[in-house]
Amino acid sequence: MCMNWYILEKIVNRIAIAINGDEINVKIIPNEKRQNTTAGFMNVEVGKKVLLESGQEISLNLDGKSFYTSFNQMYKLI
Repeated sequence: MCMNWYILEKIVNRIAIAINGDEINVKIIPNEKRQNTTAGFMNVEVGKKVLLESGQEISLNLDGKSFYTSFNQMYKLI
């Protein structure tokens, strides 16, 4: 995982809660893709991802407020 200093400014700390009451601390980070331009390549933010305390990155669901850590284990951001 290679993060630049300007990406670190975009990180937001949040709390996520599961239906069974479990709470975890997560960080919301930008999901960037490389785009080809006439001047070269540039990174473009195309969404958000969740960074767990273990270092695992997970994409948010389409609603932008929930994510799955494993099968039938959904967390919602509060």
